[in-house]
Amino acid sequence: MNRLTARGTAVAALAGLALTLAAALPAQAADSTVTEAQWLSDVAAVTGPAQTYVDSRAAANTSGAKQAIVLDIDNTSLASYFEGGYPTPATAPVLALAKDAHAKGVSVFFVSARTNLIDVATKYNLTNVGYTVDGLYTRTLIDIASESVADFKTSQRKAIEANGYDIIANIGNNTTDLTGGYADTTYKLPDYDGLLD
Repeated sequence: MNRLTARGTAVAALAGLALTLAAALPAQAADSTVTEAQWLSDVAAVTGPAQTYVDSRAAANTSGAKQAIVLDIDNTSLASYFEGGYPTPATAPVLALAKDAHAKGVSVFFVSARTNLIDVATKYNLTNVGYTVDGLYTRTLIDIASESVADFKTSQRKAIEANGYDIIANIGNNTTDLTGGYADTTYKLPDYDGLLD
C-alpha cells in the first residue's frame, strides 16, 4: 500500500471514529426549550396517522407487491438529540410504526446522511433497539463530497423502487429526507426550525 493510499485510509477511519464518538456524546437537549416528552408527543401525532395509512396500504395489497417504508435515522428512528450515547435509544413511536409495518409484510429501509464508514455500528444500533433492517443506505466519502443530502436520499429511494419496491411511506424530520419523490406519501416529524437537524 503506498503512502497516499495509507493516508487516505487513515483519514477515512478517523472520520468514521469521530462520527461514532460524536454519537456517544451526552444529549444536547439542555439548551432546548423543547422537552423530550413534548417531542415524543409531537412525533406520535405524526406516526399515528402514518401507521393508519401503512396499515390500510398493506391490507389493500392483495397482489403481493413488494411494499416498503423508508425511515431517516437521526432524530427519526433514533432519539439522537435527546438521548445521545451508544447505542442510541429508538424513538418509540417510530419503532412501533416500523414493527407494525414489518409484521404486515412491509419492508423497512433506512436512508441516512451518515457515512458508510460506520455502517456496522449503525446497523447494530438499529437492530439492538428493536428495528428490523431490510436495507441500510448511507453515504460514501465520494457521495459526501459530490452531492447534497437531498439528492443522495432521492437517488437511494429511486434505487429501492428500481429493485421492485413500492415505497408507500417516507418518514423523516428534515425536508432533505422527504423531497425528490420516489415515495407515495411523506410524513415529516418535528425538527423545531432546525433544532433537531
